[in-house]
Amino acid sequence: MDYWPDPLTTCISRPDPLTTCISRPDPLATCLSRPDRYGMRGIIFGVVALALVILAGLAGSPILERNRRRAEMRALRTALDEARFSADSCKTVLALDQEDFLRFDGAVDSLRSKVAGYEDPDQGGVPQAAYQDYLETFEEYNDSVENWQPRADSLKVSEARCRTLVEAHNQLGDSIRRRREGT
Repeated sequence: MDYWPDPLTTCISRPDPLTTCISRPDPLATCLSRPDRYGMRGIIFGVVALALVILAGLAGSPILERNRRRAEMRALRTALDEARFSADSCKTVLALDQEDFLRFDGAVDSLRSKVAGYEDPDQGGVPQAAYQDYLETFEEYNDSVENWQPRADSLKVSEARCRTLVEAHNQLGDSIRRRREGT
């Protein structure tokens, strides 16, 4: 029982049974002396495979570009939604702050009118009987006036911040519009 092929009848360099040299009993015969009919197929197969890879690359490139643009648009839309939410929230808070400031301003105007009501131009000032109430109202008015400017400044800062958020939202919207148009 011999498990090894006979070296005189088998090509050692190619163990494939289709390429054995059984038909040539000559011990000096090698597989290289016989025409290689699978080598040409291998070359053709390699060229076809390379052509398919190139075609897949050429065909896949637009698909990858389209997917990249879709992902970019999705990210821009998400950013637009976040910017819209920020701008809307800011506007809501600003509207509440404006209402609060207008109520405060109305209270300051009411105190100013009250202080002016104590003064009697015919008597040359405030009557002696109402002087204590006048001083309390006047102090309250002065305290309110001191708070008026910081509140007005805070409202202006909030308004500027909201304007910036709205402008950022509009720029994102314009950017999305331009990308859709392809410019």
